[in-house]
Amino acid sequence: MNTTSNHATLYNLIRDYMDAMGTSRTTLVALKSYIDAVKRLKCPGDDFKRLLLELNTVIKNTEPKVIPLVHLIEAFESEMATHFSADVQTAKARAMEILGQKLKQFEADTEKLTQQCMQCIAPQDFIITHSPTAYIRDAFARAHTELKRRFKVLALKQDFLRTRELVRLLEQNQVEHHVIPEYNLSHYLGVVNKLFIGAVSISADKKAITGIGTANVVSLCHAHQIPVYLFIESIKFAHTPLPNQNIYREQKEKKEADFTFRMTTFSHDFIDLKMIDFLITEKGEEPTKK
Repeated sequence: MNTTSNHATLYNLIRDYMDAMGTSRTTLVALKSYIDAVKRLKCPGDDFKRLLLELNTVIKNTEPKVIPLVHLIEAFESEMATHFSADVQTAKARAMEILGQKLKQFEADTEKLTQQCMQCIAPQDFIITHSPTAYIRDAFARAHTELKRRFKVLALKQDFLRTRELVRLLEQNQVEHHVIPEYNLSHYLGVVNKLFIGAVSISADKKAITGIGTANVVSLCHAHQIPVYLFIESIKFAHTPLPNQNIYREQKEKKEADFTFRMTTFSHDFIDLKMIDFLITEKGEEPTKK
């Protein structure tokens, strides 16, 4: 298998992880794997820097870009710059130390964001959620068990794995909930009062890159004046505009009966921040309409 094929396989794997676990957990898994890879790496001292920088280049160009991971790797490179000249064991130890610090900080920010999300859940709320991230799921459980708030969740079934994980968590914590197909949301617009979503990243031109189907749900809620809450760590704010986020585009043939469609699909949606009512990071509410 050539290098291009290896990269394509890795990017496909990362997309699968993001679909199943969300961007934050994918970032955590990737960082832990990176630390383990550095620990296991055996190479001459002269190759250590080259091998790490080659891996970093691949990570920075995933489709779509995993912005928190990109930012963490960029910061890691900067902090490692003066340590690559050390002997390989010293350089490896320093690399693992820096990466470990990045991992702990990201975990701390995610915990803070979970707490911010919990505070946005009020008694008697009926909250829509679509392909929720881990911190939104955890916030539902903890708002019910720790804060003793009684509310309902309307789970829009789109992705099986994430919907299953959400429903299991709600059931375990006895949170009242209903599960419907996302295309049936119109039947509940008169009774729900909030929408909670997460995002892969926010581009420099104020577009949130989200799971597929999210744009339609947000548009419907926005049209019916149902407040849209976007929860995202501040490290997910990209320095580049939407076209540079590498949203994956695929063309393939799909056959139904005796007819073949040439289908074009995209891995993620995007939403203008003007459609978001409340943008919440681990630091609190951020402006969306500057």
